Amino acid sequence: MRGLIGLLTAALLLVGCTGVPTDSAPLVVRTVDRTDPGGPQPNTTPRAGAAPRDIVYDFLTAGVAANAGHSQSRQFLTTRASRKWQDSTVTVVDETTVGVPTITGRGATVEVKGRRAGQLDATGVFSPSLKGTGVGDLETFTFELVQVDGQWRIDQLQTGVLLSQSAFQRSYQARRLYFFDAAEATLVPDVRYSALSGQALATWLLAALLAGPRPELTQAVTNEVPDQVGRPTVVDSDPIVVEMPGTGQLDGNARNRLAAQLAYTLAQIRFVPGAQVKLTDSGRAVVIPLARGSVFTSVTFSSVGPDSVAPGVQPYFLRDGAVIDGIDNKPVGGPLGQPGSGLTSVALRRNAAGDLQVAAVAGNVLQMGSTTKLSRVTLPAGALSRPEWRPHANDAWIGVGTKGAIFRINLDGVPEQVSITSPVGGLPPGQVLALRFSSDGVRLAAVLRAADGTTTAWMGSVVTSASDVRIDSFEPLTPARLVVNDVAWADATKLLLVARVPNDETRVWQVMSDGSALSGLTNIGLPGAPTSIAAASQQWPLVSASNSMWILGPRSTWTTFPGNTPTQGTNPVYAP
Repeated sequence: MRGLIGLLTAALLLVGCTGVPTDSAPLVVRTVDRTDPGGPQPNTTPRAGAAPRDIVYDFLTAGVAANAGHSQSRQFLTTRASRKWQDSTVTVVDETTVGVPTITGRGATVEVKGRRAGQLDATGVFSPSLKGTGVGDLETFTFELVQVDGQWRIDQLQTGVLLSQSAFQRSYQARRLYFFDAAEATLVPDVRYSALSGQALATWLLAALLAGPRPELTQAVTNEVPDQVGRPTVVDSDPIVVEMPGTGQLDGNARNRLAAQLAYTLAQIRFVPGAQVKLTDSGRAVVIPLARGSVFTSVTFSSVGPDSVAPGVQPYFLRDGAVIDGIDNKPVGGPLGQPGSGLTSVALRRNAAGDLQVAAVAGNVLQMGSTTKLSRVTLPAGALSRPEWRPHANDAWIGVGTKGAIFRINLDGVPEQVSITSPVGGLPPGQVLALRFSSDGVRLAAVLRAADGTTTAWMGSVVTSASDVRIDSFEPLTPARLVVNDVAWADATKLLLVARVPNDETRVWQVMSDGSALSGLTNIGLPGAPTSIAAASQQWPLVSASNSMWILGPRSTWTTFPGNTPTQGTNPVYAP
């Protein structure tokens, strides 16, 4: 926990009448820097003689402290309310405004208002509001108070913790559970939020890992945790000790995969990477073959990490319809590098031999092959999106037409339409403008243009079986009024968008893969609005702006790429 909601320094005008408000104005609960001893400090225990509004205000202040059972918060409740109140969920609003109370007889009513930004369920899964620019309509949360031994206490309230957006951002951290893809070759992160630390965090992470992935990933990933015949435990020690009955009976490959999940997941309870973990079964050490012993770290399994990057990731971009090598600023060899070829977008990657594999679009024609030979792919008529190679597979994907159709094309050049299931029903409502896979190949981000012209980012899970590849849980990722033009993955859980909100200029935005933590980045250094973007793990983002190439540097400002003067170019890509 890194922050607390603080008290606003405002004078309270108390009025002694019943049946009317006892204060003259609403009170906004804001966060303060806990490290500043001179700033306003929160009241996390009830003050003697406190008025109903102060009790509610201080209850919200205490709510940010995710201690055991929110024991501080429960001090503001009656015994009956404390027994009934469930604190495992969180409602996040833009800000919590505590209204003036109404006192009637021995009771009091206090209303707290805020616009919902999202909610956190009991498993740490965050669901953002997709209304407007990310906050919903004004909601009212009602608190009923009674007097207990002459002191006001909350007797009725909504389920869960109510937090302002700033309090949530200060107190809750994005954590990641790790599962394997269907091929059991790559770890896939599942973002969850928690305000816990130390032993409490370790216990929470292990319990969440045992419970399995979020619903959207259930069909797309594999959990190597064996069926339990006992109660697994974890101790935050050095090394971290995980007791998991039955693991000693697993074969060597299964033990390796389970250890990889545990190492990556539990490493988050330390402030430094590479935390050591030990697995035991009934108190006996379990040997992990890759670790050559019972103690292991995430480094032991770096080859299956979600952001493991092959050496030689290289940037490219288009100029005059030709592919330009971003390292030496020269056209690539072969037909791809010929000016006037009319290329409008391209996807590149290297095969096992180090040769570039190409999927390129010129107008409404897709061509696939190599830098020396391209073959036309026969697709249904319609506008084409930018193509994308699927990681850990041998197919390129592309959007076709205005009805949300997505096709995948194997190396033999035969297209196959991808089946899509979505909570909104049927195919996505509009043209697919861009596709980008996460580095694990399990999640697909897309930009869609609806019939009314609005463009939003969508996210789905890629489910792979021996006979089928499909997209599950394909649904909007970004708010309705955020106009998205392009998308790229910065790492396995964070995306970058070229987007804008009303009355603002187009800029690069960042958002987590679950739609949380949406925020805009700077345009400092750019000659104009960005139009397209490329990103990759451990690489600086590239954008095109005013028909020239720019890179985001370590000082969070945009500079020319690849040299010290503006270079003409558009549509950058990274080729792994």
